[in-house]
Amino acid sequence: MGKFLTVALAAAGLALAATSPLPAQATGAIKIGYINSQRVIQEAPGAAEARSTLEKEMTGWQAQLKAMDDSLAALMQQYNQQSVMLSADAKKQKEEEIVQKRGGWQQRAQQLQETAGQRQETLMKPILDKVQVTINDLRQAEGYSFIFDMASQAMVAADPALDLTDKVIARLKAAAPTAAK
Repeated sequence: MGKFLTVALAAAGLALAATSPLPAQATGAIKIGYINSQRVIQEAPGAAEARSTLEKEMTGWQAQLKAMDDSLAALMQQYNQQSVMLSADAKKQKEEEIVQKRGGWQQRAQQLQETAGQRQETLMKPILDKVQVTINDLRQAEGYSFIFDMASQAMVAADPALDLTDKVIARLKAAAPTAAK
């Protein structure tokens, strides 16, 4: 509801500014556009390589977790099969071993998740920075007052003619060879 109210107030303010009786030169014409940031990031040069690198690294991490999971499952299965024959002390010892192994698995899973998040940020930050610079350059070069993000879901409807996504992607791709040199 808060997003809707913010969007509604912004739209009302823009509508009021657009219908102002002052000439456009005096008030500065408001030019608005929008992008789909998800598509821009998806198609940005280097993004596919970053995703591929992350997926390869995650495959190794997932294999580690699977091996730990299999080991824990085997230990639990062994305990379940032998529990009727074990003494109370032996049962307690096996249960503690299972709890420790499960705790180690959970700790390792959390570490790998944090590592994956940090790695994703490291790989994507240069791309996201380039996207931001490109959007700002486009805004300045073409005189846009505002460029909204359709992917934020704060926008409920927009004229497709105001969509700047293709322009941003084209500028990113055009700049990619010069950035690689």
